[in-house]
Amino acid sequence: MEGWGRRFARTLKKGDVVALIGELGSGKTTLARSIAAAWGYKRGAISPTFALANEYQTKRGTIYHMDMYRLSDRELSAFPLEDYWGLGLCLIEWADRVRDRLPPSSFEVRLKIAGPQCRALTLLRPKRHRSA
Repeated sequence: MEGWGRRFARTLKKGDVVALIGELGSGKTTLARSIAAAWGYKRGAISPTFALANEYQTKRGTIYHMDMYRLSDRELSAFPLEDYWGLGLCLIEWADRVRDRLPPSSFEVRLKIAGPQCRALTLLRPKRHRSA
């Protein structure tokens, strides 16, 4: 997971949104931590479950690491998600809870527990608009 995250991080840029989707323990925070490390964040990204959003300053720009897990439907609708678009790289755990608010250019990473020490990962790339 960590190696894949570091490789994936090389393709990401400021303004990208990465939707991290998967059950508890599937590797969402591990993946976010490896992306942040690849961008140069040295302190080790941590789960934003209770903070809702963590901000990491890196040599490549700011990473906004968010978690939608514990929010009620009312709190989800009030969370200023769209205010983050374009400010930096956005990594959103439990993004399936806000899927209808994500930009069409978002990457979706689906994680699944495949065994005690094994995870399965599916990357859905955004449908980028072609210029005419």
